Amino acid sequence: MENIAKVDTHLCTGCGACYNKCPVNAIEMKENGEGFIAPSIIEDKCIECGLCYKICPVIKPLEKNKNPDAYAVWADAETRLKSSSGGMFTLLARAIFDMGGVVCGARYTDDYMGVYHTWATSLEELSPLRGSKYVQSDTGKTYREAKEHLDSGKAVLYTGCPCQIAGLYNYLGKSYAQLYTADLVCHGQNSIRAYRSFVTEYAGGKEIEKFDFRDKKFYGWSTPTVMYFKDGTVKKSPWNDSRWYEGFLKGIMYRESCYKCPYANDSRVSDITMADCWQVHRINPDYDDRRGTSLVLVNSKKGKKIFALAQKYMELCEKVPLEELKKYNGQLNKPAARSPYREYFFSHLDKGYHKALWYGKGMRFDVGIVGWWFASNYGSSLTYYALAKILISMGKLPIFIRIPKLDNTQWDKDAQQTIDFIGKRFRIANYRDIGHLKEVNVFCDSFMVGSDQMWTPLAIHLSGYTFFLDFVDLNKKKIAFSTSFGQDKFEADSKTLSTVKDYLKRFDAISVREYTGVDICKNTFDIEAEQIIDPVFLCSSEQYDEMLDGIEKRLPKKYLLCYILDPTPEKEAAAKNIAKKEGLEIISVLSMRDYDENAKKWNAGKNMPKPSTEEFLYYVKNCSYLLTDSHHGACMGIIYKRQYAAITNASRGVTRFETVAKAFGLEDRVLYDPLDALNNSAIHNPIDYERVAGAIERERANAMRWLENALAMPTVPSKETVNTLEARVNALERCLDNTIRDYERRINK
Repeated sequence: MENIAKVDTHLCTGCGACYNKCPVNAIEMKENGEGFIAPSIIEDKCIECGLCYKICPVIKPLEKNKNPDAYAVWADAETRLKSSSGGMFTLLARAIFDMGGVVCGARYTDDYMGVYHTWATSLEELSPLRGSKYVQSDTGKTYREAKEHLDSGKAVLYTGCPCQIAGLYNYLGKSYAQLYTADLVCHGQNSIRAYRSFVTEYAGGKEIEKFDFRDKKFYGWSTPTVMYFKDGTVKKSPWNDSRWYEGFLKGIMYRESCYKCPYANDSRVSDITMADCWQVHRINPDYDDRRGTSLVLVNSKKGKKIFALAQKYMELCEKVPLEELKKYNGQLNKPAARSPYREYFFSHLDKGYHKALWYGKGMRFDVGIVGWWFASNYGSSLTYYALAKILISMGKLPIFIRIPKLDNTQWDKDAQQTIDFIGKRFRIANYRDIGHLKEVNVFCDSFMVGSDQMWTPLAIHLSGYTFFLDFVDLNKKKIAFSTSFGQDKFEADSKTLSTVKDYLKRFDAISVREYTGVDICKNTFDIEAEQIIDPVFLCSSEQYDEMLDGIEKRLPKKYLLCYILDPTPEKEAAAKNIAKKEGLEIISVLSMRDYDENAKKWNAGKNMPKPSTEEFLYYVKNCSYLLTDSHHGACMGIIYKRQYAAITNASRGVTRFETVAKAFGLEDRVLYDPLDALNNSAIHNPIDYERVAGAIERERANAMRWLENALAMPTVPSKETVNTLEARVNALERCLDNTIRDYERRINK
C-alpha cells in the first residue's frame, strides 16, 4: 500500500493532514534540514493502511471556488491598530463567537522562536492569533481537534494558508455545515530555521518581550520589524531596512512547494480569503486612512453567510474591482519566483541569517574563479563549465572573475562567444581594470586558479601576476586546481622566478595538471604540489548532455570529426587516411579564434564555421572517430567514449597529452608526428572503455578528495604573510608610541 513517503518532497506543503489522519500515530512532523515541517514515517508502527497517501492534498487536490466577490473592509480603529491590515480576522472571529463557536489560528511560542496553530474561544484569547507571522506554522493536532468541535455541534472558523485549509478539508473527508474557513493570500512559507536565526540575531542577546512583523505603532499600515525587550527597550526597522523582508520577498527562503503553489491565484480553496488591500487609494482615496484596509474575497455560499454575519461590525464594507487590485498583490496571480541562489542561502545558514542572506541574494560568493575561462576556444569553456558545476554540486557558489590585460586593452573579439557561454549558466563579475581588480575581495570568500596554461611567461607578459592571485588579500584562501605550466620547465629571469615563488608560497593548496608540474613546483619553487586530472573529467557525459537539448544537426550517419587548432598538410593527410580506413566522411571544426586564417589551410571534409560550444560538443558526441591536435578535444573524445587519435604540438605543450594518456592507459593514441597515422594500426584498434572508465573514476575520486580538503582547510597564513602582518603591526605600534610621547611632551610643557 502506498504511503506518504511516495509523495514528492518538493511538492509537500507540511500541512499535517497525514499526521492527523494516521490511526496508529505512525507519522511524526519534523523539521527537515532547511527548517520546514515535513512528515516522517515511523516504520515499525506503520500498518500500511494507505490513509495518509489517500488524503494528501498533493495526491488528491481540491476543487476551488472561482469568481469571488471582492471587498475593502475596515474594523473599528482600535481593532485595526492591533491587526495587520483592516481587522477582518477579528470580525470573522466575533461572528463565530456570537454563534458560540471556536476559532483556530496561528500564534507565536512564548519565546517567539516558533509558530503553531491553536484555539480561541473569546476575544481575549484571540489576541495572540492576530497579526502576520511570516513563517510556517505547525498545525499540530488541530485538524483532529476541529473534527471533535464539529462533531460536538460547535461552529468552527479555521484560518491558515490555503494549503493548510486544503489539508483540513481532505482530513475531514466530508462537509460540515458549521465549518467556516478563511485563508490568507500567502507569499510563501518561510523556513522556521531561518526565522529563528533572524530573530536571535535581531535580538542581539536581549530577552524578547514581544515581536511583531506588522506593528502599526511606529510606521502605520506597513510591514516593519519591531521587537520589544524585557528591559523596556524597543528595536525597530521599516520594511525597506529589515533584512527579513529581503529574504522573504525575493523568494529566497520559501518551501520548495511554494514556488509551484496551486493556490496562488484568485480561485480559492476557502470560504473567505483575507489580504492587505494594497494601493486601494487608486480605487478610492477614502478607503485608505493609513490605519489598514483588508481585501476580502467572498468565495462560497458559506463565505457569504459568515461575511454577512460579520458585516454588522464593519466600519467600511465596499465592493472593489478584483482585477485592478490583483495588479498590486502578486500572489493572486501566480506563485513567487524561486531565487536562483536559494540553495546557497540554506547551505550557509549555519553562519547565521544575515550572512547567509548575502549568498541567497547572489551578492557574496564562496569561490572567485580565475583562469582562461574566457579564452576563445572550446576546451576553456568546457573546463570551467565542469569546474563550476562541481563547485555548485558541493554547495559552493562560484563567480567568474574577469581578468584584464596589463595595458587594459581588450582580449580578442571571439572571446565574447565563450563569455556568453559561461554567462548563460553562471555568474560573471563586472569588468575591472588592473588598477581596480582588488575590489573583488569584497564579495569573494576564497579564490581558485583553475586549469589550463596560466603559469607561463606569456601569461605574465599579458596580465602580470594575476594568475598567481597577486590581487587577492592576504587573509583570503587561495587554491590552485589542476593548474598548468604548459611546458616541462618554467624558464624566466631571476626576478620573475623570485616573484612567482613568493606568490606561490601564499597559496593554501596547489595541484597541477601535469606530472611535470609537480617537478617544477618542487625543483624550481621549493613548493609541494599534487598532480590532479584535468577538471573536464569531473563531469560525466550525462552532465555535458544537459547542454545539448534542442540541438539537431543534419550530419552523416558515420563521420570522422577533425578538431584541429594548427592545420598542416601532414595533419590533413592523416585525416584523409583515417577516414579512408574507417570508411567515414569528414567534418572539421577549426580553432575558434583563428578560424578565418586556418580555413584557408585546411581542405579535409566539410568545415563547420565557428560552432557554439554546445554544437562542438554535439559533433564530438555523435562522431565515429575523432582526430585532434587539441588536449581538450582528446579529453572530450574520451569522456564520450569515442575512437580517437591525438596529435601533439610541441609549441602548445606535449606533457598534457602524455599525462592523460598515461593516466588512462591510452599511450598508443598519442601521435608525435601526424604522418605516424598513415602506418599506425594501433589507432584503429577499439578502445576498451570499460577499463578506461575505472581509471577515470579513480582520477575523479582523487580530484574530488583533493578539492574537498582544499576547500575545507582553514586558511593558514604563510611565514611571509605573518612577517608582513607583523611588520605592519610593529609600524603601527611605533606610530602610536610616537603619538603618545608627543602628547605627553605637550602636557608636560
